[in-house]
Amino acid sequence: MRRPLVIFVALAGLALVYGVAWYTQSAFTPAQTNNENEMQEEEQMSIVTAVVSEETAEYTIDARYPKFNNLAIDSAIGKFINDAITQFKADAFEDPPFPSGTRYEFTSIFNGVYIGEDIMSARLIVSIYMGGAHPVSFVYGLNFDRATGRELTQEDALRMLDMSLEQVSAEAISELNAQFDEGVFFVEGAVAKPENYSTFAIDEGTVTFIFQPYQVAPYAAGVREVSFPRVR
Repeated sequence: MRRPLVIFVALAGLALVYGVAWYTQSAFTPAQTNNENEMQEEEQMSIVTAVVSEETAEYTIDARYPKFNNLAIDSAIGKFINDAITQFKADAFEDPPFPSGTRYEFTSIFNGVYIGEDIMSARLIVSIYMGGAHPVSFVYGLNFDRATGRELTQEDALRMLDMSLEQVSAEAISELNAQFDEGVFFVEGAVAKPENYSTFAIDEGTVTFIFQPYQVAPYAAGVREVSFPRVR
């Protein structure tokens, strides 16, 4: 009777070992898989800096812009930069630098990159020197629907705020008035016209409208911004 008992105990032990192994695999494999998926998604969303560099006797170009590893979004940002460079070259050809030895300059950098579940965006700062005392810099907000790659419009931005253009303008004018001394603020640059609010940047919690140099104040005041909290 002892031999069957020993065999039974051995089989029970093996069953217990396999049971523990199966439970351990079941309990921990999903978490490991989730971690791997998160790591893969994070790697896919890493930002790469694309560079366009060119130098001639008349001009220099050093354009840097982000690539999100999203074909539609990357194509749209690349087109924006290439169109700006094409226009810069046309202007340089039409009105060559003077005196001889002077060169025009086109540079761009980016900051404020945001990658969310629904939106991907970046701010591009483009600086152009075409003679004169100093270059002029402009800030552009490029905002995209992450799922479709569609560039977001002013209407999309207002919808996220649940506000009309007139409501945004009224609040922006009030805030900008508080930022400047009397007589410095150019109110016409912030009235409720679509072109005055065509530049904006979206992130997780806000929509920020950007006012270019000279738009609402003298050049020395630089770029100005007014942010609103997103409600959707």
